[in-house]
Amino acid sequence: MKRLVECIVAARRADAAADTSAWEREMDERVYRLYLPAPRLRQAGGLTPEEIQIVEGTAK
Repeated sequence: MKRLVECIVAARRADAAADTSAWEREMDERVYRLYLPAPRLRQAGGLTPEEIQIVEGTAK
């Protein structure tokens, strides 16, 4: 995680408009894997993209 943050910070320092979305997505995915609340979901392979949208409040 630290390395991802360093990459994002370095990119933004070099160019405030830099696209860091890939690194940000990677961080999100790692957090979901680390803190997935339900053991049965972890065993089932984690959250689906739709469930992630719900968690992030971006569900349509």
